Amino acid sequence: MDLDDIIRRMRSSHGILYILCGLPYSGKTYAARKILDAVPCVYVSVDDILEALGYDWNAGKLPDEKGWESVMDISYRRTREALWDSKNVLYDSTNHTKISRDELRKVADDAGAGSRVVFVDAPAGVVRRRWEENKTSRKRFVLSEELLDMTIDALEVPGSDEDPWIVARWYDPYPGGGDRAWGGMYPMFFSAFVNGGFIVSLTQ
Repeated sequence: MDLDDIIRRMRSSHGILYILCGLPYSGKTYAARKILDAVPCVYVSVDDILEALGYDWNAGKLPDEKGWESVMDISYRRTREALWDSKNVLYDSTNHTKISRDELRKVADDAGAGSRVVFVDAPAGVVRRRWEENKTSRKRFVLSEELLDMTIDALEVPGSDEDPWIVARWYDPYPGGGDRAWGGMYPMFFSAFVNGGFIVSLTQ
């Protein structure tokens, strides 16, 4: 399925939570921009919430465990409120574990709304190439190689039980170079979701 197919399907929807999912540098934010240009959606971005609260990836100014919980609560509240108003929501973060997607599906269920995972399935080799290029261009903050590897290893690909819409593995929104999209990396910088809880274990 290509992005245009997904956009065509989304245009006729109302009150649906669309959960963007994929690795860092996979092209999620590029996909989000294309979707928002064509489909009325409330855009909920974890990165935007962090910025609004005064956090800064590049400066290493990031929330502690309670701060992350607050950030996620804000994102869930905004999502729920939009769904209550029968608006589509596009939720942009890595959402690379099933438990993170399950939490969002619960938000949709609580609002009496449907949900759909949109998985930007960039191969690890493409992700690594974009990461290498970004180290030179600095168009996005540079994720450490350790954390990049950790996220690649932790990715739980949405299975048939989640019925995802998949932007095909060979999809590359930036063939031959150019700007690179960063889809939003949330608690992996400080912590990891394990069995629904935070384990504070990592620093930049």
